[in-house]
Amino acid sequence: MEKRFVSIWFCHLATDWFTLRQPHLKNLPFVLRSPSHGRMIITAANANAEMKDISVGMALTDARALIPQLEVLDDKPDLIEKLLKRLAEWCIRFTPFVSVDPPDGLLFDASGCSHLWGGDTAYLDEVVRRIRERGYDVRAAMADTIGVAWGVARFGNEPLVVPGALHLEALLALPPEALRLEAESTERLHKLGLHQVSQFIR
Repeated sequence: MEKRFVSIWFCHLATDWFTLRQPHLKNLPFVLRSPSHGRMIITAANANAEMKDISVGMALTDARALIPQLEVLDDKPDLIEKLLKRLAEWCIRFTPFVSVDPPDGLLFDASGCSHLWGGDTAYLDEVVRRIRERGYDVRAAMADTIGVAWGVARFGNEPLVVPGALHLEALLALPPEALRLEAESTERLHKLGLHQVSQFIR
């Protein structure tokens, strides 16, 4: 049987969780903060904040200079770990083999499952639809290997279902980060002008 894997990326997992409990945050620029070396650092930002150039790792004072009305809440240290475990248990309805993929994802072994939903595309669409109905912003991809599914979910364009014979082609236009390299390696590649996998993979 052909192996098929699904990678699910929760684009704003922590802020989505807070928004589900405080719905007024949905349309506001909103971040989570945590102390680091004597100052407050942003540990998560929702889509509205990101569109205004707020990013994880930014000092809260700098973020407030950009958006004075920024909504800020304290991060919960163990939230992500517990949340991913609960979501993994919920996703067993799609496959008996679900694992947590820290810090912001899940992995499915979906081999032999998708025909129950009418094929790979219908299966993936249903997974994404059901998770979004629960209030989480997600992207997902399916491929014959975990690595390709992971890279396409986070950096790829449609279609997000990769046929078995097109795995290398699916990666060529993606940035080096899609290969799950260490940050130091991806930074070095970018400094060398290598911004796509196609420029160095062969």
